[in-house]
Amino acid sequence: MNPATEHRPLVSVIIPVKNGAATLEACLHALRRSYYGNFEVVVANDHSTDQSVEIARRHDCTIVEIEKECGANSARNYGARFARGEILVFLDADIIVTRETLLGIVETLAGDGVDAVVGIYTAKHRHESLVSQYKNLWIRYSYIKSSPAIDWLFGSISGIRRDAFERLGGFNADLLARDGHDDVELGKRFARAHLSIALDMDIEVEHLKRYTFTSFLVNEFHRSSGFSELAVRYGEAARAFRKGFVNVYPAFVVSTVVAPAVLLATIAAVVGLLPTWVAFAAVGVYLAVNIRFLNYLEQVRGLFAMVAMIPFLFIDHLVCLFGSVVGVLNSFGKHSNE
Repeated sequence: MNPATEHRPLVSVIIPVKNGAATLEACLHALRRSYYGNFEVVVANDHSTDQSVEIARRHDCTIVEIEKECGANSARNYGARFARGEILVFLDADIIVTRETLLGIVETLAGDGVDAVVGIYTAKHRHESLVSQYKNLWIRYSYIKSSPAIDWLFGSISGIRRDAFERLGGFNADLLARDGHDDVELGKRFARAHLSIALDMDIEVEHLKRYTFTSFLVNEFHRSSGFSELAVRYGEAARAFRKGFVNVYPAFVVSTVVAPAVLLATIAAVVGLLPTWVAFAAVGVYLAVNIRFLNYLEQVRGLFAMVAMIPFLFIDHLVCLFGSVVGVLNSFGKHSNE
């Protein structure tokens, strides 16, 4: 350790991993190039059957083995128990930090009244498939649209003061990553406890997740289902159309209602039940609602890519509507059983 950095707070980077060998090497290599030198890495292994543990050993990480396979939140909490740092940085195994990432987190948390900080995905994404590019850029855009003061956390890249984390009992281990709201829920508890979370656009990381069309559909269904369930639990479902929910901005929420109307109008026009102009008008309304995001896609990836991504956006809205309905029904079902 450089003596000049010894007085700076120790950062514990906690990485939950389950069969993450495909990306963990790159993740850990990027961390070791950080400008901020006073940090440790804790890898919480959730019963991996690949080479994840061997990779972590090569990078001189502290490795903790999860006693019972319970998901990412359980692994995050378990890793935090063995961490020694004043600042806990939660990082997924498919995240590539820059040299400035840890330094940016420490500097943001040095501000008065800041208890946690969330980073953002870069526009760069090494997987060139349209569905991977679309999903990465949508997440980035949704963060850009968010207020600097947020009420949600992002388990892929976030820094939290240890005292605040322990005060709230950490992540909810009963929530699973597949449901899309496992990490977000802790942020809601932060807000209820009047703790502050900052969204720092200067803290950028690359996300290595590769989507297929099928995995994209599954992800969007579970994410929308989990988000809507959480919105009902916290009494925020009704205002989602005006203010959005978490990083889901209002125009996206509105579009989940507009999209099926466009689909029905188009089908009706094709079979002769409605004039063609009605279908074109519906499409026009849909594009108008999403014009800012489409402009963003065009600026980042160009006109051709933007046009090619419109079907993914439309399908996303349809799937998210279905997932949201399921999530609301699940929420009411759980409430009636309590």
